[in-house]
Amino acid sequence: MSIESNNMISCTKKIEFDAAHRIIDHHGACKMLHGHRYVIEVTFSKFLKDFTNHDMVIDFIIIKQKLDSWIKQHWDHNTILSEQDKDLGNSIEKCTSQTIFYLKKQPTAENMAIFLMQEIIPVLFDEYGVKCTRLRLRETPSSFVEVLM
Repeated sequence: MSIESNNMISCTKKIEFDAAHRIIDHHGACKMLHGHRYVIEVTFSKFLKDFTNHDMVIDFIIIKQKLDSWIKQHWDHNTILSEQDKDLGNSIEKCTSQTIFYLKKQPTAENMAIFLMQEIIPVLFDEYGVKCTRLRLRETPSSFVEVLM
């Protein structure tokens, strides 16, 4: 059996961070400001026809340098709120001097994952000729969302 040229090879890197968020008008406890130990698993893929014996999909170090650095600068040990939650954000900034990260939508795991996949990863990895094909964001050890491209 031969491998088709449209098959892909992938690599995945795990990145962890801690952040607080709240979801306005949530029917349960998530309407309160609270934190999580998030885990991101990001998968990059390359067509086998573009892969050589001495090639890598993308070096794990590059993923760490690019995405882990972005996460550490913007999300790690920070508060992630929606733009509609500026009153809370302003209060937190005033008390802690931290810069709040605002999403256009509610900071659900789904919206955070979509934001990374559509807005951040393409900018960070465009020059490397790989495609991010999967992003899994764990909000708890037993709960995750996944964006597939």
